[in-house]
Order: sequence, then C-alpha cells, then structure tokens
Amino acid sequence: MNEQLTEYYTSLIEHIKVSSDVESRMIEYEYLSYILELLSDAGEFDDYNIIEDGRDGAGRWLIDGYSFDENNFSLSIFGTIISSTPEQSSLSKREIEAVLKKLQNFLKKLATPEVLYNTFEPSSNCYYAAQFIQNNWSNIENIRFIILSNRLASDRMKEVKLDNFDDKVCSVNLWDLKRTFELEFSRKEREEMIIDFSDSPISCLIANQKNEEEKSILAVLPGEQLAKLYQQWGSRLLEQNVRSFLQHKGKVNKGIKATILHEPLHFFAYNNGLTTIASQAVIKETPTGTVITQLKDLQIVNGGQTTASLYSAFIKDKADLSNVSVQMKLTVISDNTQNLVSNISRYANSQNKVSDADLFSNHPFHIRLEEFSRRLWVPAKTGQKGLTHWFYERARGQYLDAQLYISGSKKKQFQLVNPRSQLLTKTDVAKIMNSWNCLPYEVSKGAQKNFAIFAELINKQWEEDDSIFGERYYRKLVCYASIFRALEKAIMPEEWYSGFRANIVTYAIARLSSEINKHNFELNIDLLWRSSSVSTSIIQLLLLLSQKINELLQANDRPIGNPSEYAKRVNFWDTVKKINCDINNIKSLLITIEEVNYSTIKSQKTQKIETGISLQEKVMRVSKDVWQKIEDILHQEDKATVSQISILRIAMDHKKAPSEKQAIVLENLLNRYQDKVGKL
Repeated sequence: MNEQLTEYYTSLIEHIKVSSDVESRMIEYEYLSYILELLSDAGEFDDYNIIEDGRDGAGRWLIDGYSFDENNFSLSIFGTIISSTPEQSSLSKREIEAVLKKLQNFLKKLATPEVLYNTFEPSSNCYYAAQFIQNNWSNIENIRFIILSNRLASDRMKEVKLDNFDDKVCSVNLWDLKRTFELEFSRKEREEMIIDFSDSPISCLIANQKNEEEKSILAVLPGEQLAKLYQQWGSRLLEQNVRSFLQHKGKVNKGIKATILHEPLHFFAYNNGLTTIASQAVIKETPTGTVITQLKDLQIVNGGQTTASLYSAFIKDKADLSNVSVQMKLTVISDNTQNLVSNISRYANSQNKVSDADLFSNHPFHIRLEEFSRRLWVPAKTGQKGLTHWFYERARGQYLDAQLYISGSKKKQFQLVNPRSQLLTKTDVAKIMNSWNCLPYEVSKGAQKNFAIFAELINKQWEEDDSIFGERYYRKLVCYASIFRALEKAIMPEEWYSGFRANIVTYAIARLSSEINKHNFELNIDLLWRSSSVSTSIIQLLLLLSQKINELLQANDRPIGNPSEYAKRVNFWDTVKKINCDINNIKSLLITIEEVNYSTIKSQKTQKIETGISLQEKVMRVSKDVWQKIEDILHQEDKATVSQISILRIAMDHKKAPSEKQAIVLENLLNRYQDKVGKL
C-alpha cells in the first residue's frame, strides 16, 4: 500500500507539473481540475466551477471553486492545499483550520452587496462566484467545506467539525492523498458508503434468498428518515443512471409534493416506492421482528424524484413527515455487476421511467470505443518518439489500473505509448463531441448534464444504425480531441484571457463547426490523423473566435449577470452564431460532404463485417454445456424449433464457426436464458 501510494503521488505530481508548465497555469488549479472531475464522476457533487482568481493577496480569504446542488440545496466550496515536492508530505491540523477560516471569511464578505462590490474586482471570476452565491443564499440549506490536498492527513483530522453558519448546517469534507488514491484504485465508480441504522432500525421482510449472491428484501422507510439520508449523502445516494436522469429531466415532482403536504397518510398508497440496491446488509432478529441495522453502498435505482420531492417538502415547506412512509424494495447484491444494476433500472416500475438513454453509462458504445483505443495506433506527433494510443477510460481508474502491476522500464514504456495527455474519459468525449455538434450551451451546463444529453443523441443513433460508430468515428473523435485540447492550451497565454476557458473553448469550436457545416464541408479526418501536429491555421482561427466570444461573454450589457450562467443559455449561442467566421484559410483541410459520405459508407461496411466477426467469436467462446442447457430448456418449455436445434448443434460441435445470421440467433438465445444457465 505504502509503495503504491508513493508511486501514485509521484505519477500525479508529475502529470500536474507538466500540465501546469504547458498551460502556464498555477499548479493548484491543474490539481483542482483533476480532482474535481474525479469527485464529480464519483457523485460527490454535480457540476462545479473553478475560481482561478479566488485568493486574497493578503491571505485573508479564499475560494478555489464551488458547486451548488439545486436538488438538495447544498453549496460546496473548495479550498486546496497542495505540495509540489518530490516526496510525500503530511498535512497538519493547523493548515486545515487555516483554509477553513479563509473559506468562512469569503462567505462573510457576502453579507451585503456593498461589501461584495468593494472587496472583489467586478470583472473577476471571484466576483461572479460571490454574486452567484449571494443571489442563491436563501435557497442554501447546507454548506460543505471541501478541503482538497495531495498530502497525507491523519484519520483524527478527518473528523473536523464546524458550527452552523448563518443558520445553515456546515460540514467539512477532507480529500487527502490516501482517500483520493483509494477512490481511484477501488475499481468502483464511487467511494464506499456505509449507512448506520442502529439508532432507528428499519423493519423488513426477507422476500427471497435463493443464493448467497442475491437477496431480496421488502422494507418500509419512514419519510423523515429518507429525507435525512438525502440531506446527508445528497446525489451519492442516487445510482448513476438515476442521477443522470434527474439532472436532465427535472427536479421536484409537484404531484408527489402535493400528496406529502395535503394527504400524507395516503402517500404510501399513492407512491410506487423506491427500488434500491446495496452491496451488503446487516440484518438482525429482534423481539419485534427482523430489522436492518446497516447498509453498505445503498443506491436508489428507481425513485429519485420521490426522494428529491420528499426532501424538498421537508426542508422548504417544513412538512411534517411523521405520517409519511415509503415502500422500499431492496436487492442486496454481493457481486455487484453493472449488467444486473442496469437491468434493475430498466425493468423497475416508476412514475417516470428511466429510459435506455439514461442507462448510457453501460452502453456498448463505450466498449467499442475502448476496443478502438487499445488497437488503433496514432501517428507520432511533434515531441513523441513513436506511435501512441489515445487511452479511452470506460471505467474510472482503468488508466492507473493498467500500470498497477508493472514497474521500471515497462511502466515507462506504457506511459510513452499511452501518454496521460491523451487520456479520454466518458465525460471528455461527451464534452468534445457536443462542442463539434454545435451544442455549446449544453456543454456549459457541466459534465454530468452534458453527458445526459450526449447519451440521448448516441442512444438514438445507435438504435438506428450502430455501424456509424466504426473506426472512422473513432479517428474523428481523436482529431476533434486534439484540436479541442490544443485550443485549451493556446488560450491561456493570450493577453485578453481572464477566465471562463471552458465556456470560450466549447463556443469557439461550435462556431467553427457550424460554419464548416453551413458550407457543406467537413474536416479532412484522414489528413488530420496523419499530421504531426494540429494545424496552426485552425488554432489561429479559433483564437480569433475565442477573443470575440470572450468579449460577448463579458460585455457590460449582457442579459445575465454571471458569464458562466449566460453561457448556459441558447440565446447566447444565437448571439455567437452571428460572429463572422472566415474559413478560407483552412480550406485545404476540408473535404466536401460527398467525399465524407463515401468515407462513411466504406467505414460502415467495414464495421458491419467486424461486428459480425466479433459476434461469431463471442458465441464460439461459449461452452458446449451452456448450449446443451439451452436446448434442454427449449424442449422443457416446448419452444424448440427445428432451426434453433440445428443451430445449437453447430454451436456445440465447435468444428466450424456459425454464420453471422446463426450467431445472431445464438446470441438472442443466450440473452433470453442467461439467468437460467448461469455464468458463461
């Protein structure tokens, strides 16, 4: 553990230093960008804003970033304590308390508009952040002070407590080096969560326990207890698919809320209840019956709106929840497979059904991208010694995990072939592609909300024809990502730049893309793929657009006070579309739509062949015993057809591969009877 922790620290600090040098950005903010994306993906908070000028020169106050969760009325404010030394170092209680005090001092500045205006430069990011928090102050119920550090704190220091601030409940959340390391290496999407019910155990009924891996439980959860759970854990309580669904589709359900306020005794009868999963449950027999005293990794798979509505009524309307109860269907899954979780999400009944697009986290789209990213070599770029990969991280921690059991020269070789600067996460892909899809206002809403929009687009296209996501699509993604990241770096040294990089970059890319589309062109992906660097003519054009977008975003007469909020509006995109964009200087990098269609059709044909071969390989790997079991089941159910039996015999024979059409029949049989034949 200690050795791995040291390696993790070294790898992390090297990555941050290199990024900081290249982008001329303070090391604190490179670290902050990295860690906040990690925690957002883990469900610690939704979307966030980094404040690059949020530190008082005299050291009296600071705010490195903030996040506001509208669903549970929680404000998170971030403070960073970072070390850039080659060796790990410890974090003292005095240092933590000093940062907490500075964060509190920042909040005290918001007491009156006059103090706010006199303290912060009106055009600064810090001022906009202060103004946003001040405007939403009456909606904030909880304040989380989140301390982020790449140093090691003792367990004792992680229990720091704070008194309420202006009648708002305060808590301290410390993410030090060890905790960050454990999250990244856990191979889980989120940190372990243990909920203790020993003070108020939940009565339950064991409905089904056929095997050790899966247990079904029925329980009734008091409304106030559920509201307090959501207050404490926030969006972490919601399974990722449901969290994505809630962010995209809505917040509080008025019908549910009306029942809570006016007919609380009927809530149990009217409401469908919660569908939940947990990785472990502590169940005890008592004189009054069976009870749950502890749950590990509780996740609401269906019922997110019920939870959010109940919490809203409890906090905002001061509703009496003593007569409100919620039915809870709990599945305890020791082997917490994503497929089973997705199926529970898909099939569970609810008032607002989670669609297939909301299940996008486990979509085969990601598996295909991952396969391309490991197989396709990218021509060497300037400064690189050979061919490389763009590493697609389908699941959090894959990049670090791939280096876990290698060391020395092998590790260096891995990093040369898979440079960290070419790491792509799922939310990166959504951000880059939606920028080129001319949806900058969706990208500006933050990683998770934008991911939900991207999911809808991809899911619809995939159902129509998944062959469009072939090798050409992947090459296009890499080319688009190269331009996107080159622009991110190019903007930083510009004299006019004063913040809002994320908004400016997505809008500049979208404006260029819309102009190219208008003239029925597309970037020549084959040419860009082979190039040793991103074309300077493209970057120069994007920088011109970026400067104009920056002027519009920070214009004194803008209709929305906060520029980052303005960037979320469609009307800002309507304004940006009017900016002049001359693409004559990049015409040598463009091809016509007719040429694009020819390349696309060729790629789709190749992808269909590869998909067929992949399916044949998949069914060939299934054992003879499994096919025999399926044949027996078909006979037992009296559903066997001559054709099915014939194809099953071919599969059992293993002497020749089934045809593509036969492989499709076999896969359908596998999907239909997988639960009955067990693990393949």
